[in-house]
Parts: sequence; C-alpha cells; structure tokens
Amino acid sequence: MRKTVIKEFEKLGEDLSNYSAMFAYRLMNLCVKAEEVSLLSVQVPVDGELQKLEECTTISKKDEYSFMIFPIYDEELPAVGQGIMQVHPEFKQEIQSMTVKGVEINGTLADKDVRYILVTMPEVDDNRYDVLKDGVQLCYDECKVQMEAANLKADARFATLTVGEVDEEMERLKQAREQLNDQWNGQRDKIYNDKLQEIEDAHNKWLEEQNEQEQKRQEEEAAHSDSAARSMKLGQEDIN
Repeated sequence: MRKTVIKEFEKLGEDLSNYSAMFAYRLMNLCVKAEEVSLLSVQVPVDGELQKLEECTTISKKDEYSFMIFPIYDEELPAVGQGIMQVHPEFKQEIQSMTVKGVEINGTLADKDVRYILVTMPEVDDNRYDVLKDGVQLCYDECKVQMEAANLKADARFATLTVGEVDEEMERLKQAREQLNDQWNGQRDKIYNDKLQEIEDAHNKWLEEQNEQEQKRQEEEAAHSDSAARSMKLGQEDIN
C-alpha cells in the first residue's frame, strides 16, 4: 500500500483517538465523583497573575466525592476558592482546618493549625440527574458527529490516493478501517455507558439517603406521638 495512503490512515486513527479523549475529558467535567481532571482548568489569581491550581496548592482526595485543597500560602485561600468557583460553581466549598506537626524557626516541632478548602461534589438529586444525563447525551452526540466527519474527510482523501490500486489492497484498507472504527466507536460507547452508570449509582445513593431520612422522620414523629399519647393518658389518670 502506498505511503500516502498509510499516512492518511494513521491520521484518521489519530483524529478518532483525539475525539475520544476529548469526549472522556468533557464527561469528567460533568462531575459525579471527585475527578482530578476537573481541576486542570482552574486558575487562581495570585499577585496579579493567574496560576494553575496545582502550582499554588496541594490537592488530596478525602474520599470518592471530595477533595482537600491546601493553599501553599494561607492568605491565598480566598483566591483559590474563587478560582474553583469560576470553573465549577456547582462544587460545594467549606473552609476547614486540621492540626499538623510543623517546624518552628528554631527547629523545634510544634502543632500547627492548617486551613484548607473541602470541595465536595453536589449530590445527584432528581434535577441534577436529568441535567447530567442530558449533558452526557449532548457530548456523546457531538463526539459521534466529529468521528463521522473525520471518516468522511478520510474517504475523500482515500478516493484520490487509491486511484489505480489493486482490489486486494483496497480490501485490506477497507478491513483496516472497519477495525479502526470498531476500536474507537467501542471506546466512545464504553466511556458513555460507564458515565451513565456512574450517574445512576450516584442517583440511587441519593434516593436511598432520602428514603432513610424520611423513615427516620416518620419514626421520630411516631415516637413523639406515642410520647404525647402517654402524657395525655397520665394526665387523664391524674384528673380521675
């Protein structure tokens, strides 16, 4: 097969790979769990300049749904919160502190309170459930259109580059293209389905918590009613 055809085939593979990677990145920014990737675009205003979040903080995962973000300099904590809010206003932020061992100027160890921002992903309630699913579908449809356009563009190039090619080489190219598209279409669909499952799991978690709270409320109301009934009964007995 001609070198120009091989190069065009490789370019198609790169385009499909890039669209798949961008699709995955966009879904990670439709946050359900705490994804480090979602913080990559955060910039913090420091001394009149914008810095990447990782340049002015230390980031640690507390659990699946929250980050602990420690500014290198405590006075920059408000700016860090501002930078996060500009990119992800849906994230819940709470200033907390923890005690750590620090080294004083004279070299002695001493306890020190360190402030940090606890960043928690919002719950997937009924409203957010619908918003997330709509967002995932939109990103999927756009990725699919981009991949189809890449194939159409490659088709036009192949039509020109393969003039005079023997049938055997054309069949090889056809099979290779089918395999390539099966690979990246499969990757795209896996990313899509995994994200939908992540949303379903988080929504079910929220529903379970709502049911537990409602059950607890009902139990408390029942206990209160029983207590009130007993009090009324005792009061009536006293009167009698």
